[in-house]
Formats: sequence, structure tokens, C-alpha cells
Amino acid sequence: MKNVNPFGLFDEHFLLERLTKLNDPLMKLNKHIEWNIFVPVLNQALLDSERMKPEEGVLPLTSC
Repeated sequence: MKNVNPFGLFDEHFLLERLTKLNDPLMKLNKHIEWNIFVPVLNQALLDSERMKPEEGVLPLTSC
């Protein structure tokens, strides 16, 4: 079903503000998790996916 009321200019801001007032669990996680520790893992995954050739198919879950 097509969204007949797309977000307006400030709708996203108001939505995030309302979630914060309702004690958004993601805000709590953000206070306790240092997200930068995931940067090297994500960069390596991006490099691996760029090296994959289309004929090789999907990358294996384990690298044995």
C-alpha cells in the first residue's frame, strides 16, 4: 500500500523527540555501547564483499 502521507520537513525530528520522551531503548543502548569498536569489523566485511566476484556466489559464513 502506498504511503499517502509521506514525512514532512520536521516529522522525523518530532518522531525522534517523542521516542526520546518515551524512554526509547535505543537511546539507553547508545549510552552503554561504544559503537566505534565495530568499525574495523565492518570495514573488513566491506573489503571482503568488494573483493568477491559475481561468479563466486555468496561468501561463506565461516572461513575454514
